[in-house]
Amino acid sequence: MSDEWDFYFARINDAPASIFIDLGIRGDVPLEKRPWLLWVWVQLNAAKPDGLASNEEAARLNAVGEALDAALGPTCGAQLVARVTGAGRREFYFYATEPGELQAAAASAMKAFEDYKYEFGSTFQPEWDQYLSLYPSDTNLERMQNRRLLQVLARDGDVHELPRKVEHWLYFANAATRTACRETLTGIGFAVEDESLPEAEETEIDDELPYQLVVSRVDRVDSHSINGITIELARLAREHAGIYDGWDCTVTREAAQ
Repeated sequence: MSDEWDFYFARINDAPASIFIDLGIRGDVPLEKRPWLLWVWVQLNAAKPDGLASNEEAARLNAVGEALDAALGPTCGAQLVARVTGAGRREFYFYATEPGELQAAAASAMKAFEDYKYEFGSTFQPEWDQYLSLYPSDTNLERMQNRRLLQVLARDGDVHELPRKVEHWLYFANAATRTACRETLTGIGFAVEDESLPEAEETEIDDELPYQLVVSRVDRVDSHSINGITIELARLAREHAGIYDGWDCTVTREAAQ
């Protein structure tokens, strides 16, 4: 388990769901030493009308998850990788060395939560299909990254609805694709801040995409606005065989009256 967990919302079987997943292990998946998928599904006692968990029940559900993790880890060589909340239940997903004493481990963990109904199971899944199916799309990853940056800005008193200059970074394989994308961006109001081949120590971008393009535009950065902007920039970058690598802006506070 890594310390890089985050959540996103999706629809599963035409119902809203919250997916909380370990993003930090994606580069290592599948793990050969843990080929078994284990799951424990816990029925919510106070689900909201949409099937998601209520704030009042959240702390107890977190305690259930901690108990299951503590029990299945040593018993089955299990690693918690994701949890899904929706349709009136919380689903905990683990990958394990073997199912082993899954039934006994689950029963031991749930002994302190006798008011909750649960079910469990396992399947041999060496390719980690369930984890990969829950891993967020590029669009959801973009929304998650935006949410993190907005939280940082909010802690400094930023008023997201106030327009300000926002800079965006894009990278391309060659000058021709960068130029083509730049022309599209300037046509929709972006100004070019920088075009360069950055020094290796200045970027984490792969050597295959060394052509940097930094553009800016005055925009609001509330969640709805910035998500729309960055998802479109990421789409344009992909159309030109490049990638979008995020945005930044100064903290903008309400002017004193």
